[in-house]
Amino acid sequence: MTTTAHSHTVTLEVDNETLPGVPQHTTPNEILRLAGIDPATHYLEQVQGRHQISYKDKGDEPITVHPGERFVSLFTGPTPTS
Repeated sequence: MTTTAHSHTVTLEVDNETLPGVPQHTTPNEILRLAGIDPATHYLEQVQGRHQISYKDKGDEPITVHPGERFVSLFTGPTPTS
């Protein structure tokens, strides 16, 4: 039996929470869904040291993720005013 690249999964970190079982070839929106976050109200950013890669408006574009990569979710809804 042969395995394909599509069957590999990795463990990521989303909002400081460990998220195992993420397909290596996925989309930002799928990562949000796996983390229990609604892609309709959030988008994903990848944290690389002091740099962040935004996937805003790119949620359905395929990406390749690697073990241990860190992401944060950002809310896109209206900000309450006081």
